[in-house]
Amino acid sequence: MAQVYPIRNLLAPGLVAELRTALQAEATPWVDGRQTVGRDGTKKRNHEIAADSPLRLELSDKISAYLRGPLTSETLAFRHLCDPRRWSPFLFSRTGPGGGYRDHMDSAVMFRGAPEEMRSDLSMTIFLTEPDTYQGGELVVDSDMAYAPTFKMAAGGAVLYATDAIHRVAEVTAGERLVAVTWIESRIADPIARQINADLLQVMSVLTRDGACAPDIRESVVTKLEKVRSNVVKRHTG
Repeated sequence: MAQVYPIRNLLAPGLVAELRTALQAEATPWVDGRQTVGRDGTKKRNHEIAADSPLRLELSDKISAYLRGPLTSETLAFRHLCDPRRWSPFLFSRTGPGGGYRDHMDSAVMFRGAPEEMRSDLSMTIFLTEPDTYQGGELVVDSDMAYAPTFKMAAGGAVLYATDAIHRVAEVTAGERLVAVTWIESRIADPIARQINADLLQVMSVLTRDGACAPDIRESVVTKLEKVRSNVVKRHTG
């Protein structure tokens, strides 16, 4: 099974509301989502903000600035799980009744041949509408498996998943699903080493909280974990 990490409340409610207002405005430049599909355009039935739209870049920059800004427990989890070197501009998707995206994989390399070419290790979907405002539209990861995990998170929640996982968006039967999607290049190319790094970072965060570890051993334990983490990163950084 591919690595899958849900993060509740990744984006603050105020930012989510701002994004949703912009996306639901009458003048929003939606185009057929098949513009960004690969070989089989029949799999995809949705709309996206035009790739070259100033609005898309503006909204994408707002999310990126938030993720790079003052840490919250959720944005810290994002950094720990990804150890991101960079991520693509966010794609904004609108899916109404009858829309969806059948089983597919995301591209292993984004912007191939361009100066901004990047390896895509992790995909991330951020939900921007509340789950009770639309029916269907679940994100199904490892959708080629019998017991694939399914996600339909509250607005502002996100799901990180391995880019090489087969996944789909279930058909929307009522209402409207709005999401933002990006692809992330991690500093650590190997997924197992990336998971070890994330686990070590999370343990270190717990140990450094007040009362989580006896004061007389806390410093030595955290220092030892930092040594292990440093060796993992140096050995596996791509």
